[in-house]
Amino acid sequence: MKNHELSYKPHFTKICAAIALVSLVGCGGSGGGGGSKSSSSAASSSSVAATPEWKLVWSDEFDGATIDTSKWNFEKNCWGGGNNEQQCYTDRSENAYIEGGVLNIVAKREDFTGSDSPEGDSPNTKTLPYTSARLRTKNIAEWTFGKFEIRAKLPFGQGTWPAIWMLPTNSPYGTWASSGEIDIMEAVNLKVVTNGGEPEAAVHGTLHFGRNWPGNVNSGADYKLPNNANPADDFHTYAVEWEEGEIRWYVDGVHFATQRETGWYGQYMQDGVLKDAPVGAPFDRHSKFHLLLNLAVGGNWAGNVNNKGVDESVFPQKMLVDWVRVYECTGSPTTGKGCATISPDAEIVAGHQRPVIGAVELPGPPLFLMYDNSLASVLQFDSYNPDGAISHSQVEEAGRGNVWNVAKTGANGNVYFKIKGDPADMSNWSTDSELIFDVKVNSKAAGAKLLVKIDSGWPNVSDVSVPLGADGEWKEFRITLADLLDNGNSLAGGKARLTSVVNTFVVDPSAAMNVSFDNIRIEGKSADGGDTPTFAALPLFTAYGDVIADGLQVQSYNPSGHIAASEKDEDGRGKIFNVVKTGADGNVFFNVIEGPANLNHWAAQGKLKFDFKVNSKAEGTALLIKMDSGWPNVSDVSIPLPADGVWTSYSIGIADLIDNGNSVPCCPGIARLNEITNLFVVEPSGAIDVSFDNVRLEVE
Repeated sequence: MKNHELSYKPHFTKICAAIALVSLVGCGGSGGGGGSKSSSSAASSSSVAATPEWKLVWSDEFDGATIDTSKWNFEKNCWGGGNNEQQCYTDRSENAYIEGGVLNIVAKREDFTGSDSPEGDSPNTKTLPYTSARLRTKNIAEWTFGKFEIRAKLPFGQGTWPAIWMLPTNSPYGTWASSGEIDIMEAVNLKVVTNGGEPEAAVHGTLHFGRNWPGNVNSGADYKLPNNANPADDFHTYAVEWEEGEIRWYVDGVHFATQRETGWYGQYMQDGVLKDAPVGAPFDRHSKFHLLLNLAVGGNWAGNVNNKGVDESVFPQKMLVDWVRVYECTGSPTTGKGCATISPDAEIVAGHQRPVIGAVELPGPPLFLMYDNSLASVLQFDSYNPDGAISHSQVEEAGRGNVWNVAKTGANGNVYFKIKGDPADMSNWSTDSELIFDVKVNSKAAGAKLLVKIDSGWPNVSDVSVPLGADGEWKEFRITLADLLDNGNSLAGGKARLTSVVNTFVVDPSAAMNVSFDNIRIEGKSADGGDTPTFAALPLFTAYGDVIADGLQVQSYNPSGHIAASEKDEDGRGKIFNVVKTGADGNVFFNVIEGPANLNHWAAQGKLKFDFKVNSKAEGTALLIKMDSGWPNVSDVSIPLPADGVWTSYSIGIADLIDNGNSVPCCPGIARLNEITNLFVVEPSGAIDVSFDNVRLEVE
């Protein structure tokens, strides 16, 4: 029985751990799924050989009466983890405690109110319907390279999301996820049966990297235990071996996946400029990562798969952690190399190629040939492949040369043509232009459907269900860009935008299918202005004179009720636009009603101009004016403030404003002139009463 097994506490484990911190004698262990807390790969102290081995350098066996706060601290917030999760994290004993030598992390159904910020330091609060705990070693213990093993028993039920993972403490390459994330183990909705299928039983190992959100990407693999065992039924050991240039995943000592630096990358903002991180970043020797253990509820992953949502009836749920152990490779502690345990059967995860920084000029109109015998030079193949269920290749076919073949064996995953650079502006195409391709289904599961998409970044996707011919029959398919865009996202709310295309052609079968494509192209004519709103025509666009311009509306971000906007009459000026702020939070802005707007035509000589008057202000208050493409893709300028009561004119080149980027230290970004959602954002840093007039874009 498990409880009996856990009551056995061999003293040598603690003694050996202490020796390992001051000696080269190894005391590590792989700790298989059914073992006790004794170390399973202890090295003999009499060994003369200098064979590299894993040496234990840090551990928590959870032998004490309470959680050791010299090793762990608690997150305390109701932020939702950045994933719309439904739990508040607390440091209460109801949500995390030690019993029988095991750490219990408990998710409970109860309303709870707490700070709506990651570090729990914001006065803004949120009430969520569950509580749980998230423990971490941040600012206590951090590592670069090594072996990380955790023996745990996982929770089950719709909406459960346990995680054993690592985040960078020093974040040398910027905010999440440009400085990386290593997920040792995640699982969602274990034991849930969907549509009469098998109970959910997969655990996942994943890397997150790339640019700061929302330009980040991820890649990884899943694993299922032998003999249909479920991770929620017993304890199993989850591990990664992290060395320079390579990360490997294990369950109960089985090596199931490897990712290498050829499939990850980092790109980060420095002084408003996007730069390439060195090869190997963000999982390189410049980064230190800490461990996290948590049990989330619902959210963007667990709440959107299997039977969706959260099944309240299964709570409370627990993640049980028997021990956590960290090892260093004696062969080369500075690189982690020399101690690898490698299986030839492990999946090699392809990951993602480093994209080109900056815009890539796409061909056309009248023709953009994406694939014909080979992929267009401005594109690259990529995939979303969480379960290893989808693959693609180029195959030769008589009478056609090379065709592009997609094979899918499960429900999840898609493949696509990714633009090599930043999102591209394709609004130069008229919307009556057509996406055209030849398609042949070689085989398919009963009921399988084929979605083809154009993608501006999830969920801003538009798709079409392609009618399928008889197996083995080539058919041509055509759809206008207008019809494709209007379809929107059939899987979630959203719609692609020609002003910001990330992936030009996405193939997403709903189930098992083998399908080939050829002659993939867009044909049509120039848009003669494309998606540029008519209100933004050169050489002058007045956003506010005596009235807000057609196509704009006044809105606000006002979480604390500290900011308000109104119109007032002023002698000699008629109507003016007035903003009053009484606290630190909030802004007001001119929102583009039919946006986002493509304002590229203002870049060369355009200026943002306005008159303004400070009526009163608190000492030290600053005034930011911004253009906004959706947070954090914002560019701002700090306006010098004149004496109170004096009307002053201000002018800045639009290109200069965009180049400034986002001045908020936490969140580097830059507005995209081809995708402006809010044309004029007023954000004082503190209390102020300020008036505006003649807000305009003008070419001199």
